Amino acid sequence: MSSVREKLSKHKKKVVCIGSIAAILLVIYFGTALYFRNRFLPNTWIGDVYCTGRSMQAVAHDLKEKIVIPDIRISWSDEGYEDSFIKPDDISYSYNLTSSVMKAVESQNIFSWPSCLFTRQTLQLEPVIDFNSDLLRSRFSQLERVRAEVAQVPEAEIRFDNETGYFLYDNHAGRLDIDKALQALSDELLSGKLSLTLDETYYYDAPYTAEENANLGEWDKLSSFLNTDLVYDMGAEKIAFDSSVMSFLIEAERNHDPVKDEEGSYIIDDEAVSEWIDDLCEAYNTYGLDREFLSSTGKTVIIPATYSNYGTELNHDAELRFLNNYLHSEEPWDGVSDEHIPSYKVEATVRGLNDIGDTFIEVDLFDQYLYYYKNGELILETDIVSGDIPKGWTTPRGVFYINGKYTDQYLYGKDYIDFVSYWMPYFRGYGLHDSDWRDEWGGDIYTYDGSHGCINMDKESARTIFENIEIGTPVVVYDY
Repeated sequence: MSSVREKLSKHKKKVVCIGSIAAILLVIYFGTALYFRNRFLPNTWIGDVYCTGRSMQAVAHDLKEKIVIPDIRISWSDEGYEDSFIKPDDISYSYNLTSSVMKAVESQNIFSWPSCLFTRQTLQLEPVIDFNSDLLRSRFSQLERVRAEVAQVPEAEIRFDNETGYFLYDNHAGRLDIDKALQALSDELLSGKLSLTLDETYYYDAPYTAEENANLGEWDKLSSFLNTDLVYDMGAEKIAFDSSVMSFLIEAERNHDPVKDEEGSYIIDDEAVSEWIDDLCEAYNTYGLDREFLSSTGKTVIIPATYSNYGTELNHDAELRFLNNYLHSEEPWDGVSDEHIPSYKVEATVRGLNDIGDTFIEVDLFDQYLYYYKNGELILETDIVSGDIPKGWTTPRGVFYINGKYTDQYLYGKDYIDFVSYWMPYFRGYGLHDSDWRDEWGGDIYTYDGSHGCINMDKESARTIFENIEIGTPVVVYDY
């Protein structure tokens, strides 16, 4: 009997022990659950902020500290406009996660805390975004692209530029839809995005008025007249008789409105044509005129025309007759390309604004030095001896050209006979040649033992020039 009682007693104690443990576990379970009632559950993260056991206020504070709001960027499709930026403070922009943190805590199942010990939870919060719409509209309207849109009323009209002539001003295409763009920006901000790219859907083409359609029709007629088939071939340059030229060769009112004849055709201004030929000659004529030359030392020197025999002179009268006859015919608009090489009274070896070109001899009398360029490349440079100034044998300055090439020649003068292996005359009795009777060149030799006016050099240099140079090559001789 006592054995049975002992067994019952032990069983009772075991039940009591298990009950006590269960009670303790329940207390711990419910107590921990209550602890997390206003705190985040174990193993909880929001971004890189560790939230476990922390209050919603503490987590909200840390999140706020980590939030960096960049400037709002607007990208335009228009070429020439860089991205625009709006500062968040300028529109009272706020990015608030406090209420989302509170909702996250309130939505937790606090009784699931044991399972959270083994599973990481990363919460995604929806921020509460707010900004002042009036401030956004005001700031948006101040952006350069928006101000340009407001300032440029749609127009289509023929205008005149003093440099380029007539052109059609038409800003109907690519208009910015300001209201649509602003609404899109507002929507993006509310969604949490701080940038907006305005693609072609935010642009439109404004409609034309009846008057503008008339202007477009008139421009078609004018532009057809202003673009001819004529091209002046000036050598290095081609002058197309397009709108940039013809705009200044038609009769126009003082406000630049083109004048038409009784048949409605545009009228060539003969006086303007004459002035154009004057300007052409002024631009290209160099013969008989002083000219500037950029020397190899980097200095710009003035080459006098006194002795120069090289250069360009257009035949003014012939060109005026040609252009007048041409523009008063049907040829300019017959669709057949007309390339015209002008008439010259004096034609240089090279045609163009730079009629010296990139192949020439350059003689620096001050430094007693010669440079030979061929196709822009420096082929040779060497010391020289020029005319003996004290004896009155000065080397003439000017722009000349090689007019002959001879070997094994005797050069005769009043009191001398000199044999040279390479003789390249360029002006009267002056030329380039070797001078074997000398042992040195350059320096101030020309002041006491100079030449009779020719350009002396060593035999090897003279040979190099002779073998490469062609008749007609410019020779530029200058002093400072």
